[in-house]
Amino acid sequence: MRRSVGEVRRAWTRAGLLLLAGGALFGMLYAAGPAQTSDEGEAAPEAAAPADPSESLRYRKWETHEPGAIADYNRRTNLVQRGHDVYLKYCVGCHGESGDGMGPAAARLQTKPRDFTSGIYKFRSTDSGSLPLELDIYRIINSGLARVSMPAFPLMPESEKVAVIEYLKTFYPRWEDEKDQRVVVPVPRAPGDLDDPDRILRGRVVYMEMQCNQCHGVDGGGTGATRTEYIDAWGNEQKPFNFTRGSLKGGNDPEDIYRTFHTGLRSIMPSYGGETLAGATAQTFETRRGMISEGEFEQLLTVLDQFPASPDVVYTEMTERDRLDLAERNSWDLVAYIQSLRTTISTADAVFGPNRNFLEERND
Repeated sequence: MRRSVGEVRRAWTRAGLLLLAGGALFGMLYAAGPAQTSDEGEAAPEAAAPADPSESLRYRKWETHEPGAIADYNRRTNLVQRGHDVYLKYCVGCHGESGDGMGPAAARLQTKPRDFTSGIYKFRSTDSGSLPLELDIYRIINSGLARVSMPAFPLMPESEKVAVIEYLKTFYPRWEDEKDQRVVVPVPRAPGDLDDPDRILRGRVVYMEMQCNQCHGVDGGGTGATRTEYIDAWGNEQKPFNFTRGSLKGGNDPEDIYRTFHTGLRSIMPSYGGETLAGATAQTFETRRGMISEGEFEQLLTVLDQFPASPDVVYTEMTERDRLDLAERNSWDLVAYIQSLRTTISTADAVFGPNRNFLEERND
């Protein structure tokens, strides 16, 4: 008996539905069936779900992070990469690819470029055992160093200065470990009376009492110096600075000179911090009498009574606060004297008059 077209279609539809239902039932039975067994017939252990959901995101040594979770790391990495490009552009010729100061130009330079791998910096605002601040490196990049081959880069974009500083720090492997141990030496604002004659005369006393004359000479220009050459931390020969001419490498402002006295120049000049500069006394200055002219000595007697009479007074009778105050006064007196040696028409000439030649009429 022949079926109509409609009946045939309905039959095929029912068959299709039965096949779909059978496939679904088979899948359910398969999923609910007995556990798989190993060759020995034991049930294979099921895979344990990770205790920490984040473990599911871990692949070998890589781990996913939320956006921004390591922003500081990304920022510094980016700075170092940019700093490397700046270093290759401006610095590698003198300081070398590895930052050891052995660039192609180093052999022709009398004052050798800085070796960044040692972590030793002369010009700092920190004590002599500390790394410098990033601001110290910035200051040198911006202002350069007088009388050596380190030029100033005031027009370098600020972003490049920051980047190259981060790159320079990578040359010293202990920078991150030691950066939190830095001790900053405070530098107060300079007083307004550094050209006061009495202050300059007292500074002359402090200069002799701190024995600056041993390296820089009795006149600040090297005359009578007993230590004229020495070797720095890198094995290079150095000579003491002539205060009567030329720019100071650490800066010519009063605060720059003060900072240099109090921080020292690591490996070549000691620091005169704390109470050290309080040690100038009338009694000990008597021992310097033979180093200067009789006329100058008589002139300095006019301010000698402004100093403690003897070391015993300083270290047994004065309080710590009084000693620190005295050291501060003596510091600025010394700055005033150094500055007096450096003016075009020296202020020291006006203060000392005919006694300006400190070796004239020396006592035997």
